[in-house]
Amino acid sequence: MGKCDDLTNSIMKRFTLFSLVLLVCCPLWAQAQLSKGTWYTGGYAGSTLPVAHGLAGLSYSNEYSPNESLFGLSISPEFGYFFSNRLLVGSRLSLSLLDKTSIFGGSAIGAAPFVRYYLNPQAKNSHFFVNAQLNLFSSSDLSFTGANAGVGMTHFLAPGIGLDAYLALVEPDFQIRKNTQFGLFTSLNVYLNPEMRSTRKTALPDLQRGSLLIGGTMVNARFGITSPRLGTSNISMLNLSPNLLYFVTDRMGVGAALNLSLSGNANFDASILGISPQLRYYLAPLKHRMLFLAGAYHYDAIKTTLDSQEFQSSTSSASLALGLNSFFTSNLALELAPNLKYNFDTESMRVGVDLGIQFFLNSPKNRQ
Repeated sequence: MGKCDDLTNSIMKRFTLFSLVLLVCCPLWAQAQLSKGTWYTGGYAGSTLPVAHGLAGLSYSNEYSPNESLFGLSISPEFGYFFSNRLLVGSRLSLSLLDKTSIFGGSAIGAAPFVRYYLNPQAKNSHFFVNAQLNLFSSSDLSFTGANAGVGMTHFLAPGIGLDAYLALVEPDFQIRKNTQFGLFTSLNVYLNPEMRSTRKTALPDLQRGSLLIGGTMVNARFGITSPRLGTSNISMLNLSPNLLYFVTDRMGVGAALNLSLSGNANFDASILGISPQLRYYLAPLKHRMLFLAGAYHYDAIKTTLDSQEFQSSTSSASLALGLNSFFTSNLALELAPNLKYNFDTESMRVGVDLGIQFFLNSPKNRQ
């Protein structure tokens, strides 16, 4: 676990520097009141695809495993509503269907209702909250109930874009004793107050040279407080997924996504390091909608150490997408994107249609 700890500390230092730079570059003038009637929508997790996902996805993989194909449907929106200037109530709903001849086939359904109370909703830019959430999951093979509770902060990067950081105690499954975890979770989320909602159908994109696309950026970490298995150490996990595209022209964004995943304890270490250079080009806007073309190359290196034995492997793939952005504001868009991904190692292909939220920070010259 020593090597994993050293790498974790190094990555955390670099991420802290990245966060400071991002916050300095973010416009402090950007304000979004957490007022009664505000709509909340959860963002999406990091992905190797060059498109937003998380709200829904339909996919077909011609070779998910040797000689087997996979058809999948996933729906996992997260919505909330401010019943007062302080109280946010919402839930994540999830449904997944897998059509496959092997044991992986089946369906699953879940719900994660939550209650959040803001302590200083009238602050200019950073708002602190307490939060509690119940997690319910059921499938044909298993079911569990878990929960988490903690404190957090919403920092607005631009109107309607909240960077949420949440520190919580987590009980993944109440049926498994001695499995309490301490977690740090970050995500980009949508906060549309009544004023923003009134103009969401007439909002115009403002993608000019110097603008940034930051959708998919996320950091999650979990540290086991107790171990459910006798004679084993607590498992720690870290997932770091920054995603940044810089618009070199008014329509073309160039950048990359990073995926770093670390897990382990005294008995094993596991790590995944992936890099995905990306390119995105927008066509002429049609009012508040824009078509885009996107492409990416993906490389992942996987390393596992178990009982002093080391295993290494790597994989490479490429993906293409043709998508549509419908802008709520100049910084937020609903993204629908048919896409395909080809794996060069397995010579397999995934074809999908994904729906998610995309986040933009406009060029500094347009923020004045």
